[in-house]
Amino acid sequence: MDKVAAELAIRNVIGLYGLAADCGDVDTALACHTEDAVYVVSNPRAGRDGDADDLELKGHDAIRQMLQSDMHQSLLPNCAHTVGPLVVRFDQDQAHVLGYSRVFNLVNNKPELMRLAFNKWLLIQEGVSWKIAYRESRVMGEVAAQNLLKSEIGKFI
Repeated sequence: MDKVAAELAIRNVIGLYGLAADCGDVDTALACHTEDAVYVVSNPRAGRDGDADDLELKGHDAIRQMLQSDMHQSLLPNCAHTVGPLVVRFDQDQAHVLGYSRVFNLVNNKPELMRLAFNKWLLIQEGVSWKIAYRESRVMGEVAAQNLLKSEIGKFI
């Protein structure tokens, strides 16, 4: 697969995960990840009532539990996960991705931004498919979010 086709596939799998999460399609969301994927979410209560410690999910079972949790299910069908812009860097059969994500929630029939975050993804190629092996999502304004950007941004030049 050439780099242009690979980058399109990577962007598609990242976008597909958000769409699957928005409609409660857990199987499709999991198919976007490696079996042992790690997903770190800072302040998973951002945009809700209060703060929470970082959430670290390891593997399909943990990601499934998060997607089926009362907290996530309470968003459906009134949420939209969006990503981009993204930058992609290849390293053999791995791709490093850096970019933004947003979660919108419908409140009083109006979409409101619930979460704006900086994200670092690592995707690996499994056969002809790309899968998310690692994602770290840090809420804008956190020191850890700035540290994530500062440590990664120069690697994309």
